[in-house]
Amino acid sequence: MTPASNDGPLACQKALFSLDPEDCWLDSAYMGPLPDPVRRAGVAALERRAFPVDITPSDFFAPAERVRTMLGHLVGADPERIAFVTTAASGFALLERNLRPKAGANVVLLGDQFPSNVYPWRRWRAHGVELRMVPPPDGPVRASGAGPGRAARWNAAVVAAVDERTMLVSIEQAHWTDGTLFDLARIGARCREVGAVFAVDATQTAGAMPIDVDALGIDALVVHCYKSMLASYGLGFVALSGRFADGEPLEEGWLVRAGSEDFAGLVDYQDAYAAGMRRFDTSLRSNGMLIDMLAAACELLLEWRPERIRAYLLGIEAGFADRLAASGFAVAAPDDRAANLFGVQLPPGLSPGAVRDALAARRIRVSVRGQAVRVAPHVFNDDADLARLATALESLVR
Repeated sequence: MTPASNDGPLACQKALFSLDPEDCWLDSAYMGPLPDPVRRAGVAALERRAFPVDITPSDFFAPAERVRTMLGHLVGADPERIAFVTTAASGFALLERNLRPKAGANVVLLGDQFPSNVYPWRRWRAHGVELRMVPPPDGPVRASGAGPGRAARWNAAVVAAVDERTMLVSIEQAHWTDGTLFDLARIGARCREVGAVFAVDATQTAGAMPIDVDALGIDALVVHCYKSMLASYGLGFVALSGRFADGEPLEEGWLVRAGSEDFAGLVDYQDAYAAGMRRFDTSLRSNGMLIDMLAAACELLLEWRPERIRAYLLGIEAGFADRLAASGFAVAAPDDRAANLFGVQLPPGLSPGAVRDALAARRIRVSVRGQAVRVAPHVFNDDADLARLATALESLVR
């Protein structure tokens, strides 16, 4: 069951983190800090591992099943569709293993997309598959009298790139370089029109903004949980449609076979897999530190709720773009970008790398991806952090 939570606005959660108050961490798209409950869950699991007499066979299964249910609630997917993977790369490798490239077909991707969602499909070029990389459009990030903003133009270009020979569209919910949002409902509908597989990388957004896998008709949602989900590196998940029900796993672990809960019968080898998408599970789902930390993170995210997190972040960012516009910076409109990840377009004469380094000297942590300074706040940030960033950027122009 989804935990009961306050229906009112979310408050700042800074008290649940042990960040240095002198540091302004606005880089959760690089790595999300661990909330104290998540860190304590990992330490407790490490302590148990030091004395394995208390680790029972059920510990290889029960925690993963509990987390599987919570993940389903978090992303709007039947828990039976959830499988655990180690990284986003392993999630996309799983897809590549179970899809067959066809000569003359095409795959639609985003320009400057995260590499883990590009390299598997580059292999298909040897089979005669065309890769259609849809680049970010030139022009202003915000709509103006001259026409629509960058997000609308990019979304239109993605839809236009899909045709009857498209076998796969594999994109991101929000672009990892600058947070541009993609219209998953519109793009997914186009995929269904032509029969294409629809895959979405939500590593940068899961937990921090709403997504409904079932309602959107997503065939494969891929998430590594150490960024927006505030868990540890090394465990993620995929939510898969029925297209993959009889698929081939990346590894033939004993955990994913039918009846594997009976340790005494493990040498009674089984060809049948466990139910649902468990056949695709990584054995690391039974690593107590990883699964217990993910469980603690899911509990917090379900209490906070993704829609409340997004609303909170948009609230502390209110006025930030307008303030910076006077100094020549530009930020996309709220409806066009993620709230937990967005790019700041620089005025002429400022180098992204130089800006990042100047901010780091002031203990303000951001990243540079492409030509934008990437800002990635989360629930531990407040409006004072955004004001501190704005003041620092204005000073660089002066």
